[in-house]
Amino acid sequence: MYSIKETAEKIGIEPNTLRFYEKKKLITPKRSENNYREYTTEDIHRLQLIVLYRKMGFSIEAIQRLLAESGGRGEKLGQFVRQFELLNAHIHALAEIRETLAISLEEMLNDTYEEETGIERMAAASRRMEEREQWDDVWDFDHWAKHYDEDIRVQGEGLPFYQSYDEVLSYVAEQVELPGCIVEIGIGTGNLAREILTRGKAEYYGVDQSINMLVECKKKCPQVQLRKGTFLQLPFGDHFCDTVVTSYAFHHCDETEKRYALQEMKRVLKSRGTVVIADLMFENGKAREEFEEKCSEAEKEELLDEYFGNVDEIEEQFLAMGYTCEKKQIDKLIWVITAKK
Repeated sequence: MYSIKETAEKIGIEPNTLRFYEKKKLITPKRSENNYREYTTEDIHRLQLIVLYRKMGFSIEAIQRLLAESGGRGEKLGQFVRQFELLNAHIHALAEIRETLAISLEEMLNDTYEEETGIERMAAASRRMEEREQWDDVWDFDHWAKHYDEDIRVQGEGLPFYQSYDEVLSYVAEQVELPGCIVEIGIGTGNLAREILTRGKAEYYGVDQSINMLVECKKKCPQVQLRKGTFLQLPFGDHFCDTVVTSYAFHHCDETEKRYALQEMKRVLKSRGTVVIADLMFENGKAREEFEEKCSEAEKEELLDEYFGNVDEIEEQFLAMGYTCEKKQIDKLIWVITAKK
C-alpha cells in the first residue's frame, strides 16, 4: 500500500491532483483505520493511464468511458478493447486536425489564407472524422465467429459467395511478395493469413472489428499480431507495411466508406506497396444490372443487404491515386484487384 504522498511522487503529480481524480470518481483508494488514503499497485497502474490520457487531451468524461468496464470475453479484455478503440479513433481525429491546420498555417505563411476557406476546410475535416467513426457492425460478426468456417462451406439459397473460396485464397496469396510486412483487413478467423504464411515468412498483422474473430484467428495463427480496427481507421502509422490484403470484407463498406478505406490503405503502405482486394464485385454497372435481372429473390435480398462494388469504379479510384491495376475474375461473382503503387 502507498500513501497519497508516495503515490503522487511515483506518478509525478501533485497530491491535490489525486484528490481531484478521486472527486471525479476516476480512482477510489481504500481507507485505513485512521481514514488515510491507501493506494494499491493496481491503483497506480490506473493512475498512470489517467495521466497518459490527460496528456493526450482527453476530457475527464472521455477518460471515464475509457476506464469503464466493458463486456465481451472477460472484464480485462473488454477494458483493453474499449480503450484501444477510443485511443485509435482519437489518434485518427488528431491526425486529421493536424493536417487541416497545417494547410491553413502554410497559407498564412504564404499570405494566401482566406478566412472563409479555412472555416470550410475545418468543417469538411469534422465531417470526415464523423463519417469515419460511424461504421457499425450490423452483421453481428462476434456471434458468427465460432461457426464462420463451417457456415461458409454450406451453400444456401442466396448468392454463391464462397463457392470458389479456396481458389480465391490461393490466388490472393500468390499476389503477395514474401518476405515483407503484411496488413490484412477483415482477417476473420485467419484462413487467408494461414494460406499466405504457408508460402513463406512475413511480419503479419491482422485487423478486424470483431474481437471474437480475433480470438478465433489467434488459435489458428498464433504468430499473427492482431489489432482491433476497421477499414476506415487502421491502427498503424504512415508507410507501415509492404502489402495490404483483404478478402470477403470490402463489401461491408458503402461507397463513401470505400473511398476512405482506399485512402487508409495508401496511407499505411510503403512506397512501391501493393493492395490486393478479393470480393464479390461486378465488372461495371451494366454487368450488375444484367445479374440483377436474372437473379433469384433470395439473391436480390443479399445484394440489398451489402455494398458490393463495381470493379471499374474501384480501379478508377486506384488509378487516380497513382497505382497500376490488374484485375482477375475468379468466377461469375468474385473478382481480385491487385493495385501497385
